[in-house]
Amino acid sequence: MKNTLKVALAATSVLTAITAHAGISIVDNEKGNFFVGGNVELNFNFQDRESNRDGDNEFNQDGRVLIEFAGEKYTSNDHYVGVKAQPLFTTTGDVVLDDAYFEFGKKESWAIKAGRFEAYDMFPVGLDVFLDYSGDIANDLYTDNYAYLYQSKEARGRGSDGQIMYYQTFGDLYVEVSAMLGDRSNLFNGGTDGLYHGKSIDSAKDSFLVRPVVAYQMGNFKVAASVETNLVSNAIVADGVDISDRTGYGLTGNWTSGDWSVNANVAYLDAVDENNLTAGLNALWNDFGLGYIHAINKYEDKELSSWAEGDVNVSTWYASYAFRDVLEVQGFSILLGTYYTTVDNKLDQQSEASAFAEEDDFGARVRLFYEF
Repeated sequence: MKNTLKVALAATSVLTAITAHAGISIVDNEKGNFFVGGNVELNFNFQDRESNRDGDNEFNQDGRVLIEFAGEKYTSNDHYVGVKAQPLFTTTGDVVLDDAYFEFGKKESWAIKAGRFEAYDMFPVGLDVFLDYSGDIANDLYTDNYAYLYQSKEARGRGSDGQIMYYQTFGDLYVEVSAMLGDRSNLFNGGTDGLYHGKSIDSAKDSFLVRPVVAYQMGNFKVAASVETNLVSNAIVADGVDISDRTGYGLTGNWTSGDWSVNANVAYLDAVDENNLTAGLNALWNDFGLGYIHAINKYEDKELSSWAEGDVNVSTWYASYAFRDVLEVQGFSILLGTYYTTVDNKLDQQSEASAFAEEDDFGARVRLFYEF
């Protein structure tokens, strides 16, 4: 009852602010700005998931309402301080946060950001109205017996213990160095009660993940490279082995011209007893998006024995289309999305016959979206 009352009061105050100010800039002058806005997203989903750990076919509806409060204050020499908070109300009744951070710096130059946010996207997937995999990604979990699609996101952000980032622009050159702090055992399914290559996680302590990124704009082309790694030894230990010893590399390029936008991505992870290589290509033309992602997982028994050796590959196709300004209402869109993903098990040996099953997953979605 207490939590329900808190949610109701918060929702009332948010709606009052939006009604009063129509979701636009409340203050916008030479001294600073303050903005209230957000969006609504409602999904109708169908999934035929042969490899689903929780069931088979699924037909459901989910969504959320995101409210954004953002403000900045300027000085006469272009220095500034800024803050952003994005409470997110889900259709399941939960209230969580998307971004919540504080930053300061100099406009069109340098800045320091701290709190909860996402750093540079090193694996953009274009118009991904619905994208899932026969496996797991760092946005989700690493799960034993399922392929892992590494996408240079293990240190990107929105961790439970916060992060800090320095970034600066030098003309066409952009540089950032971000760090995630605290417990990172939640990357593995089950946390400290989870498994890695069939071995139980023995212990975990706070990690310190760093992620430098360099990007350069060349006319219609933009290219970026990154590295991410954990600097704390034995932050996560399984069977006496430091499984937090993980270093990833990313390379992404974008070409934009007229109605076209094309992304090409490559990500590589060197982890304990496995290497993960993921490559993706996607294109957006007007309101139509199409993409393909291929992942190669190479497993070996060296430090942790008797689990798996050989390759497991995952191929995923996805497509989307957006109907903009539906009913002539600006900001109201109906989006269609679908994906199809497969697993190719080429292991020479594995500990469980059910591991890395060669099964196909399919999904389709209709999304109602309104930005206010």
